[in-house]
Parts: sequence; structure tokens; C-alpha cells
Amino acid sequence: MTLESERLLLTPWEQEDWQPFHAHLASDPRVMRYITGGVPWTEEQAREFVTRQQRHYLSLGYCMWKLTLKAEKAECSLAGFCGIQPIVIEGEQSVEIGWWLAERLWGQGLATEAARAALADAYGRCALERIIAFAVPENLASRNVMEKIGLTYLRDAVYRGSQVVVYAGGSV
Repeated sequence: MTLESERLLLTPWEQEDWQPFHAHLASDPRVMRYITGGVPWTEEQAREFVTRQQRHYLSLGYCMWKLTLKAEKAECSLAGFCGIQPIVIEGEQSVEIGWWLAERLWGQGLATEAARAALADAYGRCALERIIAFAVPENLASRNVMEKIGLTYLRDAVYRGSQVVVYAGGSV
């Protein structure tokens, strides 16, 4: 299965994708700034992420899709990821939409473009009624994407020991 936007393909992960994912995103301190405070993920964490997304896709029919640019065909075309996955925040089971984008692609509207495609699939094909997104409060770029795709601020919360803001869309 492939989701498509004007400039991006959103596809399931292949096992070998962990290598470019680690090299171009998960090991970049700038990409990881708001995820781990800038601490790069290990190769094992990158492998685990890809494996988890493969499991989500096989069992749920959705995942944090791998993003590739339509205009690029090489391995370096990995642009990031965007999609949905189950999550528990403060004891509440939800489905979150999230995204990471390679730094070389920041500021081009690609995260918003990918999020719109993933959200349309979540509400359409997946028939989900409610989606949340969250970020640390200072991650203004992600908060801006949340608002652009129609999510609204819901509440403050704590996730894995960090203060986050939670946005929601659909049935709140």
C-alpha cells in the first residue's frame, strides 16, 4: 500500500530501511532535538522502530509511514516518516499522528503535506474517529503543523517524563 501527496510517497517500511533511517534522521542531533534532547538513537533503537512500524502495519493496517520524495530514487531519498500509531499518554489509549523530517527538508511544507495525507487515510480508510498529536511546548514547528492540519490544543500532559502539549482532532 502507498499513500501519495504532491511531492511524497508514504509507504510501509522494509527491514533494511533502518540503516538510512538511522543515518539520515535518528543519529542527527538536530532532528532529535525535541525527541531526546538531541541525543542520537543507537542502531538498535532505529532497528526496533522499523520493526515496530512493520508490526503496526501488519496488525493494524497503518503505521508511521516511511516518507520518500517522488523526485528522488536513491537511498538518500528517505525524507522521514509520518503516520499514525497507537499510544498511551497518562493512562489513556489513543492513536497519535507524528512526523520526523530530515533537516535538509525543513521549511518546505513537507511535514504538513505528509500529515494531511496520513490524516486523510486515518479518518477515511482506517475509519478512526479521533487522532492526537503531541510535542514538547517549545517545538513550535510541530505545533504549527498540528494547527495547519486542523488539530486543536487539548491539554498539557506528561509523556515519558517530559512535559508535552496535546492536540486533538475528530471526536474529542
